[in-house]
Amino acid sequence: MHQHLFVYGTLRSGFTNPFARRLQAQSILVGRGSAPGMLYDFGWYPGAIFRADARTRIIGETFLLKAPERLLAQLDHYEGTEEPDTPFRRVAVRVSIDRGGTLQAWTYELNAAPGRRPLIGSGDFILHRRIREQRPLRS
Repeated sequence: MHQHLFVYGTLRSGFTNPFARRLQAQSILVGRGSAPGMLYDFGWYPGAIFRADARTRIIGETFLLKAPERLLAQLDHYEGTEEPDTPFRRVAVRVSIDRGGTLQAWTYELNAAPGRRPLIGSGDFILHRRIREQRPLRS
């Protein structure tokens, strides 16, 4: 079993939901990194399709899990992987760490095509949200 988890959406450090806080408390941040694939905008959360031959990369963070089996079971519940017609599944991907090196990590991938959801060109959900939520300045 992999000991690492790559997160690219609402489990990243910039979020304060209970599962993001749980991940931060029960793991060690290895660092920022990326994996080849496409990231899509589903509104308040993103969805990813990982492909080794993708021309774009998905930006996220990799964590070393202290108790992988227990924590992954909780995160699987958060991502809804056990539900019928679930939108996500847990898969292993090769992640490039920004400060150097690669490692295998679990992550969550869309279980079906994203439909008409817009592609996040930067591959970075946090950056995308900041840009999307900017309001024009009033004069």
